[in-house]
Parts: sequence; C-alpha cells; structure tokens
Amino acid sequence: MSEQSSTQARAAKRYSRDMILASLLYTAVVFGGVLAIKQDLPHWAVIVIALLPILPALLMLRAYLVFLKGMDEFHRQVQGEAVAIAAGVTGFGSFTYGFLEEWAGFPHLPLIWVLPVLIFAWGVALCVVRLRYK
Repeated sequence: MSEQSSTQARAAKRYSRDMILASLLYTAVVFGGVLAIKQDLPHWAVIVIALLPILPALLMLRAYLVFLKGMDEFHRQVQGEAVAIAAGVTGFGSFTYGFLEEWAGFPHLPLIWVLPVLIFAWGVALCVVRLRYK
C-alpha cells in the first residue's frame, strides 16, 4: 500500500468514526428534544432545545471537512464538483418551489428539509461525477 493510499485510508477510518459518533449524538439530541418539548417548558427553553441538534450536525460537517483535507487533489476536485452541483440543484430547486408556493398556491414545505435534500443531491451528484471520471 502506498503512503498516499495509507493516508487516505486513515482519513476514511477517522471520518467513519467521527461521523458515527456525531450521528449517534444527533439522534440522541433529536429524540431527547422531541420528548422535552412535550413538557410545559417556557418558550426560551423550547428555542434552546430547537437549536441543540445543530451542534452534532456541525460535528458532522467538521468530520467531512477533516476527511476532505485528507484526500488527494483529484478526489477533492470530485467532491468539489459534486458539492457545487448539489448546491445548485438544491438552491435553484428551493428558489423555484418558493415562487410556486407564493404565487401558485403550492403547499408549504418546511425549511428543515433543505439540508437533507442538499445531502441527498450531493450523494447523487457524487455518483454521477465519479462515473464521469471512470
């Protein structure tokens, strides 16, 4: 195994570990938050609880950015193209739907779905970009 692939293998292993830990924390915070907001809490406490899932989500972002730094230039380019495509699809898709919602009476969609759509679009775009370079 070359030094380059060994470095990437370590980065991938660290990414998996960090992402699993952040995902478990995210799950615990979301389920705990759902249970907590059913109690009679003051509004400020509900706001704090609503913001708590962002912390493990930021840990996931950190894990990805550390993983990205561990990649070689080619793989960073592939990731960059996939992220750009996903951002474009999600941005223009939500922009388009916003006009449909406001002007054509389409049903309201909560903003909480924008990030999952972005991540899904990134996954699909990553597959397409990888196929293009094979």
